[in-house]
Amino acid sequence: NADIEKGLAAQRRKLWAETSSSDVLQSVREIAGVGELDTLRPAAHRHVGTVERRGCRIEKLILEPEPGILLPALAFLPPKPDNDAYLYLHDQGKQADAAAEGPIEHLVAQGHLVLAVDLRGMGETQDTHSRWYRGAFGPLAGDFYHAYLLGRSLVGMWTEDALVCARFLADYRSEGTARKIHLIGVGAAGIPALHAVALEPKVFASLTLRRTLSSWASVVGDPNAKAQLITAVHGALRVYDLPDLVASLGRSRVRIEEPADAIGATVTTAK
Repeated sequence: NADIEKGLAAQRRKLWAETSSSDVLQSVREIAGVGELDTLRPAAHRHVGTVERRGCRIEKLILEPEPGILLPALAFLPPKPDNDAYLYLHDQGKQADAAAEGPIEHLVAQGHLVLAVDLRGMGETQDTHSRWYRGAFGPLAGDFYHAYLLGRSLVGMWTEDALVCARFLADYRSEGTARKIHLIGVGAAGIPALHAVALEPKVFASLTLRRTLSSWASVVGDPNAKAQLITAVHGALRVYDLPDLVASLGRSRVRIEEPADAIGATVTTAK
């Protein structure tokens, strides 16, 4: 597999050098299985509770990007929200960075509205039963195969979730003025975050990736790779790797913090 990847890497470099970005990104969209934003239905939503915290109000929401898919979410509203809002996606769920004085509250203290969402299969929606594959392949490996059998990828489904949630956030309690949307993806949630911004760059003002896999090529070359199945898109390395999507956006729009290798350890620079 590692030897095959060396050939594919040369093939990708040639493709990106000789083909327009728009054409290659259309191929990315098709391989990952991500619909055009205007074909995705607006998220239905309902309010299920409110928590008052010093310096902000937390609204508990359920978003429905497509029939039968329910995404629990927390909207953190400062007293006077400014025009910048953050969509916060964490592979451990919306609550992972939501503690008092945590990363989300730091953004709220600056006057930003923050929407933290459980992508499908993550957070509250994760299967918590003991499965044989959890140790080597991660707790969501079963969801990967369900998607695969449907001819889809989890990354593609998550990317559509992110796009629908971003569009929802732009208008949520905006009083008629659409907000600028900044996207933060943590861990495996950074993979669909990167796809969302690369495929629909006009929707987002910036992207931050934190502790996210630096490249799929690093997984292919590491026999100790662990829990990376859910980040995979079948056939992607024939056309693109994650650094290609970063390059398509330009480093000025993407902030990469603590990039991760195939076993989840921090690497000094993203590959």
